[in-house]
Amino acid sequence: MTATGGPTESESRPEPSRLSRILLDTNVVIMRPDAAKLIALGPVRLVVAAITHAELAEGEFAADPAVRLRTLLDLALARQAYGPGLPFDDSAAQVYPAVCRAVVQSGRALGRARRIDMMIAAIALANGCGLATRNTDDFLPLATMLALVDL
Repeated sequence: MTATGGPTESESRPEPSRLSRILLDTNVVIMRPDAAKLIALGPVRLVVAAITHAELAEGEFAADPAVRLRTLLDLALARQAYGPGLPFDDSAAQVYPAVCRAVVQSGRALGRARRIDMMIAAIALANGCGLATRNTDDFLPLATMLALVDL
């Protein structure tokens, strides 16, 4: 990593097949991972960010009682399946400016929803994880620094 948190020229992002841990984006947790694609990855530990637990908990405030109930179930299942979420800690905060820089340099704006995605990406980078998502296009500006997995 450089002083700005970006990868140096001698560093290369790991290929998804060589990862030992993959952080799941919230959309993968909500829509469930594609089993065939998971099997193709080989032995890998799936983890989530604490931010994902927080995003799932937002459903508790939905107007529809069925959505509220489903949210509680999804959150409980996520905690059981993936354990405690990886935090947005000081290490992630140090990587976050490089993530933002890559997004802005690609011509994209840092809107509110994108900021949450980029914080999840920073958590993945800070913890040496790949990032599995259903929206790989959202993370393309980070493809040179982060192994992306389409699940």
